[in-house]
Amino acid sequence: MGDRQPFKLRQARDANDRVISARQIGQKPEPFTRPLRCPHCEHEVTTQPEQPRISTKGKAFTRGAHFALAKEKEKGRTAEHLTGCPLRTDHTLHAIARRSQGLAELKAGGLQLRLVLATTTDTKAPLLPPPGSPVLAPPADPVNLKIRTVEPVLPPAVTSAARIAQLLAMYGNDPDDVAQFTIKHPGLRTPVPWSDFCYGPDPDHLARLYQKLAEGTIRHLVAVLGQVTATKTTDSNVSVRIATQIPTGLPGVLAHTDIYLRADAHHRQLLEPLTEDVQVLALAAPDVAWKVWKPNSSRLGHQIVLWPRAHWQIAYWNLNSAGLPAPPRSPNPLTELPARPLRRRAAPRPAAATPRNIAPTVPPVPPAPVSRPVAATPPATPPEPTTPPAPTMPPTPPRPVLPAIAPEPSPPDKPPERLRVGKGLFARWRRR
Repeated sequence: MGDRQPFKLRQARDANDRVISARQIGQKPEPFTRPLRCPHCEHEVTTQPEQPRISTKGKAFTRGAHFALAKEKEKGRTAEHLTGCPLRTDHTLHAIARRSQGLAELKAGGLQLRLVLATTTDTKAPLLPPPGSPVLAPPADPVNLKIRTVEPVLPPAVTSAARIAQLLAMYGNDPDDVAQFTIKHPGLRTPVPWSDFCYGPDPDHLARLYQKLAEGTIRHLVAVLGQVTATKTTDSNVSVRIATQIPTGLPGVLAHTDIYLRADAHHRQLLEPLTEDVQVLALAAPDVAWKVWKPNSSRLGHQIVLWPRAHWQIAYWNLNSAGLPAPPRSPNPLTELPARPLRRRAAPRPAAATPRNIAPTVPPVPPAPVSRPVAATPPATPPEPTTPPAPTMPPTPPRPVLPAIAPEPSPPDKPPERLRVGKGLFARWRRR
């Protein structure tokens, strides 16, 4: 009896330094030469063929073929990979939790990551837990293993997600390993399994993403793990394909779909570092989601597209000759072009004093050159021509005309009306 043990070795090296797969275990004759060792360190491993097992809860399951570390000769010492081996899973998990700034928590069932992200338009967001939220204390680090990113720095949530994706890829994205990770989204009470957050690179897994996007049943942020297979650059946009031939279940041309990352001319630098064979983790944002694009042409199939607008939505890395990933990195942040014009506008405002604003009112007076011949009529008055500001005189002639139009003499006419009323009263009294 026993439980499913995660992070089983699927590869090993034989005595001839050839990499062998766990699928070769049990073949007769054996297609490898013993002794076997870890593919990334010199620790000896043994073969574990496929066997039926019963869990501690009484459920039957089949333990797949894999490689296991050979037992240590010293009693009481557990077998573990040598120092510096990337397959030291426990140490890697501790390092991910330690470097997440409280966003990742190690639990009995695995590791849970809180995905705290801001909108792409919020360039000053710290991308850390909101004020007042509990910050988890990082676990003790037994080996002081550093997990970092290459500049420019990614947010801790994205960095942790990229390192988890790298760790699972080294173990072949085994379902038992994937089940050890969950994502806690803001606004959701229950954690989301990693398989419902990060899709790929398996085509069947990406097909499930297409179905959910087409049905509109995704209620949280999702990411896609893929590999760049093609790029296309034009004057207007940049297109990068990270997955192809994804089954959709539809007939004809719509039977398969591809996954693309696209950027317009203002955001093209986010995709320029992505070249062929680069591993990519593309993450949606609260205001930028994955969508299914359905072309109008009947010759083209559907496409799953993301238009990233922030540098932290893209994490990419290369693989060395041994298949080990480099530290994740992101494109350079976009230059904040709209912020500079605002500062330039603020500077000229104090310089543009009110007299300059009055000056434009004087240009409308240049139509007064037409009124200058009218101003020739008052040369009879000598005191007025002596004053040089003749342009101020044209507005004065219309002013005397305006008061002439206003009924100012009407108020003095009212008192005589009252006298007339008085005369009428006397006339009535005389009649009596």
